[in-house]
Amino acid sequence: MLFSAGLIPIVPAGFFLYYYQAQAKKNIVAFEQNVSQMGALIVERETQDISRRLERMWDPGARYVTQEGLERALKNNPEFLYMAFTGADGRELFSRGEPELQRFFGYIDIANTPLFRSAAASGRPAMGQFEVIFDMPICRMVYPLGGGYYAFVAVNLRDLVEKLGSQRLGLSGGLLLTDSEGNSLVFSRALEKFSRQDLAHMAGLGPVFEFEGGKGVYIGAATQVRGFELYSMALEDRGEAFSGINRITWLMAFLLLAVATTFYFSALLFTRGLLGPFGALLAAAGRVSAGDFKTPVPESTDFSELNELLAAFNSMMREVDRYHGIQVEKLFEEKQKLELLISLIHDAILLFDLKGELLYANSTAKAMLGIGGPAGPGAEELRRKVSGLVYSKAASRDGVIEVEFPEGRKYCRVSLETLSSKVQSPAVFMVLRDITLEREIQKVKEEFFHSVAHDLRAPLLTMQGYIKLLEREFPPEAKQAGYVKSVKEASDRLFKMLENILDISRMEAGQLKPDKEKIKAGEFLSSAAESFRPLFEEKGVEFLVDVASAGDAEFSADSALLRRVIENLVSNAWKFTPAGGKVTASVAKYGPGLLFSVADNGPGIPPDQMDTIFEKYKRLDQAHGEAGFGLGLAIARKIVELHGGKIWAGAAPAGGSVFFVRLG
Repeated sequence: MLFSAGLIPIVPAGFFLYYYQAQAKKNIVAFEQNVSQMGALIVERETQDISRRLERMWDPGARYVTQEGLERALKNNPEFLYMAFTGADGRELFSRGEPELQRFFGYIDIANTPLFRSAAASGRPAMGQFEVIFDMPICRMVYPLGGGYYAFVAVNLRDLVEKLGSQRLGLSGGLLLTDSEGNSLVFSRALEKFSRQDLAHMAGLGPVFEFEGGKGVYIGAATQVRGFELYSMALEDRGEAFSGINRITWLMAFLLLAVATTFYFSALLFTRGLLGPFGALLAAAGRVSAGDFKTPVPESTDFSELNELLAAFNSMMREVDRYHGIQVEKLFEEKQKLELLISLIHDAILLFDLKGELLYANSTAKAMLGIGGPAGPGAEELRRKVSGLVYSKAASRDGVIEVEFPEGRKYCRVSLETLSSKVQSPAVFMVLRDITLEREIQKVKEEFFHSVAHDLRAPLLTMQGYIKLLEREFPPEAKQAGYVKSVKEASDRLFKMLENILDISRMEAGQLKPDKEKIKAGEFLSSAAESFRPLFEEKGVEFLVDVASAGDAEFSADSALLRRVIENLVSNAWKFTPAGGKVTASVAKYGPGLLFSVADNGPGIPPDQMDTIFEKYKRLDQAHGEAGFGLGLAIARKIVELHGGKIWAGAAPAGGSVFFVRLG
């Protein structure tokens, strides 16, 4: 930390150094560019001066494409070493100049030269093709004279070389002038000799560039001479150009390193005095984490603040030791209370890990597993018994399994809960509640209902026969007809209840087997639901049947039994949907099978009753609709399960409830 604090002023200094280096390099590159621009400006002035002199050499209307005009032009322009007039085809008409150059150029035919093509296309002078002939810096120029004539001039650039040769860029740099084809004049002997391809490439790199030559990497700037395909270039070795900046950078970096080293050793000397006390403090913290609160930390150091910290740590250890003792005592007391409470519970309680290894069992659970007897089960056998309970619970549809107790087999409802801990592996908490008595009572009740239903069926059929005879005795408008109708409706309800009780008994006894046949889903749903349409219209409830998604899909089922399921669901929707509501019955493809649904926007099913509505004799609260016997949905579930399907209920998106039947 002390070393980091010492580095705080070094960081901005480093950023400043980086900024300085970047700006200095930008300034050097800008200087290169200024030198290049200055050279281009000097060349531009020279070329403009030559062009103006050629423009003003002859009077308007005078015949100047003659031998005399040629000689006068050479006489008035001493820097013109050679001059020739050509026709529109670029071939020589007249020529005159220095004898050496006359022999060098020979007969002039410039038709295929880039300078001639440029001058002919633009109508402006074209200048280029620099070279040294007989120790003279020469530049060729093609000037359009008008009337289809051109002047070809070899210009002596000695004055221009003297002007630009005075510009120096260090020991390795200087200026050069080149055309677009790489023909150049070099104004500094320090520059290496570049090829024409290299110079043409540099001219196209842009105003500022870097180029790797034969003797090193150069930084340079190129500026085009206005009006000509000429480029003024300033080149300098990059290492030499940046040498001053690099020396200052290394000097500053060494200074910063020296400052950082000084801070480092100062911090090292200071922290050595802290290592002993802090080492003792860390060792004491390790002892505390291991449960040793008795060994104190020495409180004698060279720092008063550390002495106070160590004294406070020792005091904290004493308080933690005292609190730890109190908590251990409370923990034992709570453990005793919990064990006493669990021992009084008649339910079997088990705690085991994910491998089935038993961690805890109360007395009821021990008796169930045979623990504590003269020949108790071994560890592996005990693990198999626990795992068997878990597998039985997973295979049970309603969470009820049969368990072998010392006094006989019993029915138990099993509850499982996984317990996660931050310091131990996960464990499973299992509670087995004995519901054998409840099952026996339920069995007695069902047998009673079955017997009563069976015994009441015959007299009820007789009663219904007499009720039909009474219906014929009274006209529909008679008062007695209303009484007979009420009696008939009550007997029908009673008869339906008896039929449901008998059907459930047959289903549970396995006496009812579905007689499956091929059924078209759309026709089946329409046939089962459409019979209720008059009831919906009479009540003022909108009733829709949607079979478009299923089309002509076929499935195997007992048409009569499955029709009873659909009719029960539609009947319930009609019963619980108020006037002005809406009920929709639909069927759609669901993977390889079909999904039937009946949705309404009535009051819906309370969430706490959603899981129990399919149980026998379970009915919704009176506030949620008309009362029933609680057998319709139980029968529907049995029928769907006989077909290997599933039925469930949920809340509809627009309010109300929706029942689903999945087959296949």
